Amino acid sequence: MPQLREFRWRTDKDAVLGFQTEIYELNFPGFRMAPGFLRDYEQQIKTATRHPGEHLIVLEDEEGVCGFIWIALITTMVEPFVGYIKNVYVAPRLRGQGFGRELLEAADVWFKSHGCTKVALDASVCNQRAVQMYLTAGFEPMRYRMEKILVAGLPTADPGEQQ
Repeated sequence: MPQLREFRWRTDKDAVLGFQTEIYELNFPGFRMAPGFLRDYEQQIKTATRHPGEHLIVLEDEEGVCGFIWIALITTMVEPFVGYIKNVYVAPRLRGQGFGRELLEAADVWFKSHGCTKVALDASVCNQRAVQMYLTAGFEPMRYRMEKILVAGLPTADPGEQQ
């Protein structure tokens, strides 16, 4: 049965880095993992392990690390103190069994112990399974992040120009 425990840099970083291709390519259609991205991500995790406002928890079973959550205390332009879920992952073989929810609950415990009264995360609309898990765990959509694709080399309309 998988268990939660604190992240350990030496033994856990390779597994967590290994999950990133699936996470990013699933949640950002068209994204392809590059070695530079993984190097930067590795450096960010290393920095997080030394920062008192960030925390990583792993899910581990007899096969090894099979999930994780990376959480942080942040300040936004409108809120001075928010718990933020930076990244969460559960191996495909364990999905749908409540382990994602268990990671979210562990994050809640850590956030509460640090005085947080609100938790936020970003979710990709193309990952409906994750969105449903977040809704079931009590998260609610509070705003929309909208994007537009710009094609390089094509002129765009000048906002002051009459059509």
